[in-house]
Amino acid sequence: MGIEKAYPRLRGRLGRLVGYVQLVRPFTLVAPLLAGIFGVLTPLENITFNHFLIAIYVGVTLALAQGAGQCLNQYADVELDKIVKPYRPLPSGLITAEEALGLAWLLAMFSVARAFTISTFFGLTVVALLFFAVFYSLAPFSPRRVHPLVNTGWMAISRGFLPMYAVLSIFGSMETAWQYSVLAFFWVMGMQATKDIGDVQGDKMFGIKTIPASYGINGLKALMVSCSILYSIYALSFGLYIMLSLTPLVALAVLSLKRKTITENTVSWTIFYAGLGLIYILMFIGERLL
Repeated sequence: MGIEKAYPRLRGRLGRLVGYVQLVRPFTLVAPLLAGIFGVLTPLENITFNHFLIAIYVGVTLALAQGAGQCLNQYADVELDKIVKPYRPLPSGLITAEEALGLAWLLAMFSVARAFTISTFFGLTVVALLFFAVFYSLAPFSPRRVHPLVNTGWMAISRGFLPMYAVLSIFGSMETAWQYSVLAFFWVMGMQATKDIGDVQGDKMFGIKTIPASYGINGLKALMVSCSILYSIYALSFGLYIMLSLTPLVALAVLSLKRKTITENTVSWTIFYAGLGLIYILMFIGERLL
């Protein structure tokens, strides 16, 4: 049973609460949560309970910021979703646009306030993350109608490069953060556009320039393979051999571009998010093996 059928049934039992949960898209919050926990703890040799508590705070803060971005995206794309995803809470009428916008700002303000209690640099980085999240969907800076590579690159910075800097800044060094941030950038750059496979019809109607809408499935495959090669070369050049264990997932994702899961997206999109979380786990393990 997929989300298209599951959400209407859950609404009958839980009502509007399901709509608010659907707005933040819970599966997408797992990667930032793992980023906070494992990223913060990576530079530490001796981990105390206080360190672990800070890591949890950071993970939750990043997850809330991600949730704000998801709410804003659905607020901005309500007309598009009426065509490609009519079961979502806004096009279905379960949640109003004003409620979605209010939840987005509430999550954003809370995440920023929480971030500055951890450190000034982390707070500023979360502000930057929210800037990318907000203006990915909203004018005047949205990259979505500029060029498909600008669109994807924007997301690679906000979901790959910056979060790595954010978590490693707390107890780590900028040198280590730079190395892993570039790896995360390549991963998101190659895999992020798998999200857009099911939205091609709507994206073309609304002038949104994505890799699948502009270059088709073969163009997406070429980007995935190219970024995987760059990812592998970069990992090898810095001796980050454990990070190469993710590269087989790219091959699996390429072969699964049109296969849907019980979620609203494809198997390849699920692999993308799972791999993004695994980057932080492998980093945590790899730094202890060096």
